[in-house]
Formats: sequence, structure tokens, C-alpha cells
Amino acid sequence: MRYVSPPPGFKDYLPKEVEKIRLVEDTIRKVSESFGYKEVITPTLEYADVIQLGTNTKDDTILYKVIDRDGALLSIRPEFTTSIARLVTTRYRDGKGPFRFYYIGKVFRNIQFQPLMQKEFTQGGAELIGESSLFGDIEIISLIEEIFERLNLPIHIEVSHARIIPAIIEATSPSILDAIKAGDFVSIKSHINNKNILSFVEELPFLSGGKDVIEEAQRYIRYIPGLKEPLEQLSKFISNLEDLGYKRTKINLGVIRDFEYYTGITFEGYIEGLGLPVVGGGRYDGLLERFGVSLPATGFAIGIERVAGRALKEESEPDLVIGYTEEKFKEAMNLAQIKRKEGLKVEIVLCSKESDLVSRSGRSKIFLC
Repeated sequence: MRYVSPPPGFKDYLPKEVEKIRLVEDTIRKVSESFGYKEVITPTLEYADVIQLGTNTKDDTILYKVIDRDGALLSIRPEFTTSIARLVTTRYRDGKGPFRFYYIGKVFRNIQFQPLMQKEFTQGGAELIGESSLFGDIEIISLIEEIFERLNLPIHIEVSHARIIPAIIEATSPSILDAIKAGDFVSIKSHINNKNILSFVEELPFLSGGKDVIEEAQRYIRYIPGLKEPLEQLSKFISNLEDLGYKRTKINLGVIRDFEYYTGITFEGYIEGLGLPVVGGGRYDGLLERFGVSLPATGFAIGIERVAGRALKEESEPDLVIGYTEEKFKEAMNLAQIKRKEGLKVEIVLCSKESDLVSRSGRSKIFLC
């Protein structure tokens, strides 16, 4: 039959997988709350123009759209940041912040199906709204590192700055933008006449490491003046993290996230054995202004299923398995109720003989006959 499996990009999750997903969700929840963040829940559906305004997406074909009975065009959320920005600007319009919110929920993207790219997946993340200083960005990274520390997963976070690419464009030509987005180095070279600027652009994907990377990049400030402030911010940022003992974050100036959306520190995080990022985010000071309230903001989102696929957790089993014959059904039910009230996980199994329990998993077993 055609409908025996989910559509491409959608997936069933079995109990063992769900346990790992819940482990990641619970860890995000506990660590976020320990940092003073409070959970919010936003609607699965938003007005389509709200989503397009917030994400600034040019390709709205990635959105799942529906029309409600009133004729309004709605979109299923493709991410959470826009919804939280809308929430803050409507429900906390007169507040100064900082606001610390976290979220966990499903998002949907109508993308072309690829094996590692699901159309429906769970995001968990946090947004720090109303804090403009670099200390807010440091808090966000420290929160991420502690989540993965709690999960016993070594995260490798690569940090860059959204204003590096605009600085290159300002020193060259706006026409270089499309070539940078496409990673087309042949076209990039055709737009750059200054050999020093070209040298920096060619080195950019390889400028990765510690504070020495900043020192290397600072040599080009005389040719690209716009590099001065973002490099200073990155230097202060990484120095503070190192002093605080967070060792999983390094500079990588070759990380290019959406530089039209982000305004400051940006980052992606990876775990070994998976080529796609499991966490991403950064500073987006201009987003809330689109909704009429000018507040700075920074945050992150974790792809929960990707992380869960690497999480280590033993499959749970019942504390007690009660085997019973037909005559002992009520006795088995009564005993199970008593044990459950004591806090145990109890499974009851109809069987004809005690040996039928051998194949059942459980910490202890009782047979009633």
C-alpha cells in the first residue's frame, strides 16, 4: 500500500529513540532553568506574513501554508525565534528586559528531501532578549556547553561574526554578495582587485583556532577597515570564555551563517561522527525592531533528534514483571497497583508457565499461578 510509511522527510520514532529524545529535552529544560530561563509555548501556526517578516526568507516555498476558515493565510512554524520575537513585542511591549525564554517543540520545513534532513523535527533552544553586551553572547555559549556536558557529548562550537562578510563587501563591491553566498571563489576573484583583500578572502575558510586567528586576521584591517570592531569583539569573547573554563568553543572565521539575519557573534556546533551542525545561533539585534520594538537579542537552537542519535542512554526496563495465569488476573492487577503506588514501573503478562517470563526484560519477576 502507498500509505504504509510516513511521507519522505517525516519519521516514526520507536521507544528506544523516544527515550533518548526525552533525555535531550529534559537536559535542555533543566540546564536552561538553572540559568534562569523560563519556558514559553508558542502556536504551531502563525500568520504567514509574520513568519516571512521575521525570517526575511526570499524563498517562501519552504513554508507549509494553510488557509483557515476566515481566509487568513497561515504558516506552520519553520523555527521558533520569530514566534518568540512576536510574543515579546506583543505581550512584553513595555518591558525593558532582559527576558530569558527557552522552548522545545516541533518545526516544519517544506524542503527537498535528503536522508539527513527531516521536514519535521524538534528544536530546543533559548533566547536572551534585551541584553546588548557581549556578556549575553558569552552566557548563551556557556549554556550550550553545559547542556552538552550534562549529556556527556563533546560539542565543538565554531564562532564567527556576522559583520565580517559585510566588511568585505564594503571594501570591494556589492556585486560580490551572490558569489560569497554561493561559495564561488572563481567569481569572487573577479570582483576583487586588491591582492591583500583577495588574500584574506582566500584564507577565510582556514582561519580557525584560538586567539592567534584574530591576530592573523587583524593584519588585514588596513585593507578592510570594517574588520576592526568584529575582530575586537571576537577577541574579547573568546578570552572571556577561556578564562571561565569553557574549552569547547573556538574561532572559525569561515563559518558563514545568514549575515542578513544576524548582526554580531554567530556560531555552529558539531559532535563527532555527524557532518551536519547540531546547534546554531547568534546575535540578531534587528529582528524585534521589525515588529515595532527595538530590543537586542541573542540565542541558539538545538536539533534534538540529531543530538539524540548520539546520546548514550540504556533502554529502560520495568522494575517488576508480573506473570499471571487467567485465574490470577485480578490478583496480578491488584499487586501491580500497589507496586506502582510505591513508584515502580510494573508490567503484567498473561502466561501459562513461569518459564514464559524468561525472555521478558525486567529487574525482578513474579509468577502468579
